[in-house]
Amino acid sequence: MSDSKAHNENDPLNRTLLNEAGLELNESLDLTNCDKEPIHIPGLIQPHGVLLAVTQGKDNLIVQASRNTDVLLGIPAETLLGTSMAELVGDSQLQALLERSVNAKETADLQYIVLKIEVEGELTDFFSIIHESEGLMIVELEPASEEEGAGANDFEWIRTFFGRMKQTAGRIEASQAAAEQVKEMLGYDRVMIYEFDDEWNGKVVAEAKEEGLEPFLGHHYPASDIPKQARELYLRNWLRTIVDVHYTPVPIIPVLQPLTGKPLNLSLSILRSVSPLHIEYLQNMGVGATTTISLINNNKLWGLITCHHHSPKYVPHRIRNLCNFLGSFFSSELYQRQQLDTYQTELQLRTKATRIVDVFTGNSSSFRVIEQLGEEEQTLLALMDASGAAVCYQDKLMLYGVTPSQDQVRELAGWLAGKARDYTYCTSRLSLEYESAKAYKDKASGVLYLALTPGQQNYMIWFRPEVVEIVDWAGDPAKAVIQENDGMRLSPRKSFEKWRQVVQSTSLPWKEQHLNILPQLKSILRGQTENQLRQAEEQALQNARSLRHNEQRYLQLMELSPVAFFMITDDLIVYSNNRALDLMAIEKGKSLTGQPFLKYVHESYRPALRQYFSELTLNKSQFVTGSGQFQNADGLTLDMNLTLASVIHGGKPSVMAVLSKGANADAKGEAYTSVTTQLQSYLTTDSLTDLPNRLAFENELTSTWKNCLRAQEPLLLLSIDIDDFHSYNAVHGLKGGDLCIQSVADVLNLISKQHGAFVARFSGAAFILTLSGATAGEAEQLAEAVRKGVYDLQIPRDRYEEEGVVTVSIGGLLKVPLTTDRTSEFIAGSEKALYEAKSSGKNQVVFH
Repeated sequence: MSDSKAHNENDPLNRTLLNEAGLELNESLDLTNCDKEPIHIPGLIQPHGVLLAVTQGKDNLIVQASRNTDVLLGIPAETLLGTSMAELVGDSQLQALLERSVNAKETADLQYIVLKIEVEGELTDFFSIIHESEGLMIVELEPASEEEGAGANDFEWIRTFFGRMKQTAGRIEASQAAAEQVKEMLGYDRVMIYEFDDEWNGKVVAEAKEEGLEPFLGHHYPASDIPKQARELYLRNWLRTIVDVHYTPVPIIPVLQPLTGKPLNLSLSILRSVSPLHIEYLQNMGVGATTTISLINNNKLWGLITCHHHSPKYVPHRIRNLCNFLGSFFSSELYQRQQLDTYQTELQLRTKATRIVDVFTGNSSSFRVIEQLGEEEQTLLALMDASGAAVCYQDKLMLYGVTPSQDQVRELAGWLAGKARDYTYCTSRLSLEYESAKAYKDKASGVLYLALTPGQQNYMIWFRPEVVEIVDWAGDPAKAVIQENDGMRLSPRKSFEKWRQVVQSTSLPWKEQHLNILPQLKSILRGQTENQLRQAEEQALQNARSLRHNEQRYLQLMELSPVAFFMITDDLIVYSNNRALDLMAIEKGKSLTGQPFLKYVHESYRPALRQYFSELTLNKSQFVTGSGQFQNADGLTLDMNLTLASVIHGGKPSVMAVLSKGANADAKGEAYTSVTTQLQSYLTTDSLTDLPNRLAFENELTSTWKNCLRAQEPLLLLSIDIDDFHSYNAVHGLKGGDLCIQSVADVLNLISKQHGAFVARFSGAAFILTLSGATAGEAEQLAEAVRKGVYDLQIPRDRYEEEGVVTVSIGGLLKVPLTTDRTSEFIAGSEKALYEAKSSGKNQVVFH
């Protein structure tokens, strides 16, 4: 028949739209209107099978048929129309057909049966697929291949597929394994895993291909490539095959089905002819045959497994059904992997967020905050998967990575502050919302804003560039372009250009896992409002005095020590004792002050010392010991024992260095050991109260946390703060304030020992206590004992009035730690409870 003749690939395709009656419209089909194409009612099928539409009444009449029945069945379609299906397949086989359910909602529900039909005097096996379409039973027949009955490899394929899935570590690795396995099963030249984003644009995330083929991995495609109606069909029709891309479509006659008076609905048809637009696209890619498997979860299409072959290829039903099953399994498995990846990513992000939060909440000095932010630049950017970030803190604007200019950032921050809700705002299309951003959309098409103070003077902004600037086109998109008289036709390049237009001025979207950590970052905001404002007044003086106390201790230790001491700030010696002058052979009357410390370090030992200094800078609680060679002013090489400690001197981060000659057996060696032990004790105790300091508490909390996590025991945290301490200082003076803190510390120390708890001075007039394994009753008793113990001291608030004594407010948190929790969140929880205790009238205990 004429319909079976070879299609000339240079012949123009019919690119017009059809209406519901199957009549052609004048509107041409192209990228701009392909979402209107009625692809479910093409009135055509592929020629490798035949389609029959049969009534479901007692006669089971064939009322529609594809025109190629004469080729495959030996009977013209006109002859079959109006005859009973029984005349074609026999009564017993018809009865077997009718016993199958035709109420399929998707291809997984389709019923299959092998029918024997006499063709030109010989019984021929046909693979039959049946379903219902608007009242008619659709019977699709394909000649059964010799491979249909051979299933020896099926179990091995399934076993291998499941085994490989188990061995993969993440979603992308699992996708790659699936692509490779499907390629092995089906034998196509190329198999791709294709995922949709929130706007239905697609991306190839995994690919298995024959050597020499141009890679498509990483390719991006616009939503128009797979329009809405096609995606809806993929939800119902899980597996679609084009045996020969260059096929000549076979019409169904008559065009209109008798029950509806409209073209036959082929939504679930296996043989349904494909959109001419899609055929042209495939031909322009040099593709000869395809199979597409839908990836669906919770009734949502999120991706496709797309198979391409460069010549015609027929895949037997047995293998197609197997792929259908594996596609369903893979859809569920990959979705779970995606959820797991998202969960693990969020855990990693929370760790990074904790580091950033700790920079702000762990430092009272803005100088130290700014310094540590510079050290954590990569953490700050990775936290939001951003290419740039801006942090404004204490009127200083710092830029990291690729960002707009300082003036542009300050102007943008004002606009973002007006848009912010609950101190945050994010967009992936900044230049479409904010006109000025068009000037820097290559750097900041996406922004995420977080205010750090209620007035929004302090803030953080993360930037992402325009997405087209960061996409790598795998291979040359200029390939596979067909030039026609009417210009460039549909091709991979034109599709890619369409995608570029779609995503212009757009960044990659801010994912849920990034937005989920904003509440954790808002603890910085809470710290500013609940803690730092209070610290700015009540604790600044105390902290300064504590630093001075510490400096006095260090200076006293240095002066009285029989070993050499140096104080080093910004790599320069700012103080040294007489033993240091003698050791370095400094002439009488001269000083080491202002000289680089490394000047007196032997060249061979400098790299190690720089590493020590780096460790101290990153972690001020670090206490480093070692040994190496130094050289004095006379050029004499000295073998020395070395101890380095991170301290604050003159309000700046500094390093205290202790040096002693290598032999430790003499009295000087014992003195060196004694001094370093005392120095280490100074680093972990508070100079005013002799309680453990904040660094010691953090080390204790980390250890206790791990033990409670392992034993699944509750952990108690009490944040304790002297009420209205600022006003107490104003009345009694700083020395009086010191005596008050010491008295409260003595009570806390006594009570903590009685209960087996650990207590430390946290900062200023604030203390913190922790206890593992406490019950709720024991936690309340301990908190009440602390509150009452301080009250019973009866320290008068005003020396001239009898009423009013010093009290404390206490915020408590009792909880069994989870692996997803962080110690900083625990502290923030107890401090939030403390804030509520103070808001409730002070001298209160509040538990969260």
